[in-house]
Amino acid sequence: MSDKHPHAQIEWRDDGQPLSRAFADIYFSSASGLGESRYVFLQQNDLPERWAQLPDGATFTIGETGFGTGLNFLAAWALWRETAPPGACLHFISVEKYPLHPQDLARALALWPQLQPLAEQLQQQYPPLLAHGVHRLDFGRISLTLVIGEASAAFHALRLEDPTRDRQVDAWFLDGFAPAKNPDMWSAALFENIAALSRPAATFATFTCAGLVKRGLKGAGFTLKKVPGFGRKREMLRGALETTGPTAITETPWHLPDSRDEGGRDARSVAIIGAGIAGATAARALAERGFQVNVFERGARPGSGASGNDQGILYAKLSPKPGPNGDFNLHALMFALRYYRSFCPQAVHFNGLLQLAQTEKEQSLHAQVAKWLEPHKAENLVRPVGAAEAGELAGLPLPCGGLYFPSAGWLQPSVVCATLLQHDNIRVHCETQIDNLEESAGGWSLRSAAGESFSADIAIVCAANEIRELPHTAALPLRPIRGQVSGAAACDTSRKLRTVLCGEGYITPAFEDRHSFGATFKLKETQTQLRDEEHRENLEILAGLLPAIASEFSQQQLHGRAALRAATPDYLPMAGPVPDWDALAQTYAGLQKNRKALIAERTTYRRNLYVLGGLGSRGFTYAPLVAEVVAGWIDGGVMPVSAELVKALHPARFAIRALGKNRST
Repeated sequence: MSDKHPHAQIEWRDDGQPLSRAFADIYFSSASGLGESRYVFLQQNDLPERWAQLPDGATFTIGETGFGTGLNFLAAWALWRETAPPGACLHFISVEKYPLHPQDLARALALWPQLQPLAEQLQQQYPPLLAHGVHRLDFGRISLTLVIGEASAAFHALRLEDPTRDRQVDAWFLDGFAPAKNPDMWSAALFENIAALSRPAATFATFTCAGLVKRGLKGAGFTLKKVPGFGRKREMLRGALETTGPTAITETPWHLPDSRDEGGRDARSVAIIGAGIAGATAARALAERGFQVNVFERGARPGSGASGNDQGILYAKLSPKPGPNGDFNLHALMFALRYYRSFCPQAVHFNGLLQLAQTEKEQSLHAQVAKWLEPHKAENLVRPVGAAEAGELAGLPLPCGGLYFPSAGWLQPSVVCATLLQHDNIRVHCETQIDNLEESAGGWSLRSAAGESFSADIAIVCAANEIRELPHTAALPLRPIRGQVSGAAACDTSRKLRTVLCGEGYITPAFEDRHSFGATFKLKETQTQLRDEEHRENLEILAGLLPAIASEFSQQQLHGRAALRAATPDYLPMAGPVPDWDALAQTYAGLQKNRKALIAERTTYRRNLYVLGGLGSRGFTYAPLVAEVVAGWIDGGVMPVSAELVKALHPARFAIRALGKNRST
């Protein structure tokens, strides 16, 4: 996808139907697009019959080439509601090189009034910025994984090179523009990736009978059958995967636990240590999947640690350059905005956030981001603003402009954590300090400081800096960062503030006639008492944005709160399984001589032990997406991020890097 044209370039015909300018081809049949979808993809994959026979609680996965207008997805969703058991789940995976801009998507789907209730839900969840990579959209028991990128590369981005995890797809919708118009998509690599992501006997259906498609499918192990086409098309193809080859290992599989180190689908009880935002999102993700979850919190209530401030802001540092940090920040922000509106609407105040460029360095970065944003036309997510407009949006004069996020803002951390933990499958144990975690024959045994014993099949450590206090996770390179937030009573001037301001520091609009502002950043400090000098530091930072308000606040007796963030050396969170550190070092010792060596072995992992931490100062932005990553590791589902990001978030990455640098962790 070029920066010049990241969206599909649409020509609207007189009959209201969209035509792709890039491929000079229509998106669906002129006679009946919905009828074509139902006949070609739903009927020829035998979906009505297959779905009616599904057991309750089953997951059925569809893979699609070419999301286009989303018509096939909506048609499948509508049929699923009519035929599948109420407890079953549908996962729809689709790739798209040139996604429709949200405005074009709405216009195209308006052609199908019978699908409007579902189309409206899709439009509400549809990413406002269609960046490369994996976008996970949730609709209850229906989920959509939309991967933006060239089809073959997009499917390859989902592969962890583990057949038990990669082979998820039960039925394929091989859609897209005709091979004569778009031959590059229908490549041998595409069919190879399709086969690698298919369950045994996975079916396919496609509108075309072109020779390169037949050869590609046959070469990938599919049987072929010609059947009558839809409308004026004489023939189409359907078939099933008959043979599967071995999964080729192209990269050292350090990130993959051996299947013997995983408990499988029969492990249903989970113990989570920590009830901050990391533990709360992990608990909710697994509870929604039917796991029985016990959460242990050493404080008196959920969110007693770094997640316990009065107001928390939702923001991300955007980057104009591709890479794990920038990619993750963007995708995590968009996922979090959807997530909190869905799960905690009463606790969110998404009335806008201004990320201000107070220094020349920030101004230069924002200029690069603005240039990158321009072709994306993603004003509903973020747009650059000058000082005058920033002041109008904020309700107060400001010294500089920056980036405006109209749908971001702030939330109530303690309410968010408590709300997420309100689920029939979750039980919370407050004032319960877990100080011992040991493997047992059936999973994990936990013992509290008070001598209480608990057990579970699966354990997840979400205890921020206390992660290092447990023996199996002590090697993880977390570092504490003290942060003190200041609070002040609102004054006449400060009550005019309408949006969150975020620059060298931040300030939130008044809530219950009080503001939160700060926060300090003190590396490696572990004390949490309030300090007057840090209140003064926060006031000095605030004075750079709102000098009059800072002056008024300085006359008050400020309140506040200090807590410890937990950060990683690369400032990305940790989300995934925990290895046996000694075994990992032995298995991959060869990386000390050649860090690029291919060592085609898996190492030993701690059976059913996971960690979620290192969220730093953006915990509420990061937690929802990384919790889904941990849930993906546990239930074996399709990951909500690319394989590249799975590895970038993996807890073992630091030990692997250390081996590559020929030094100990």
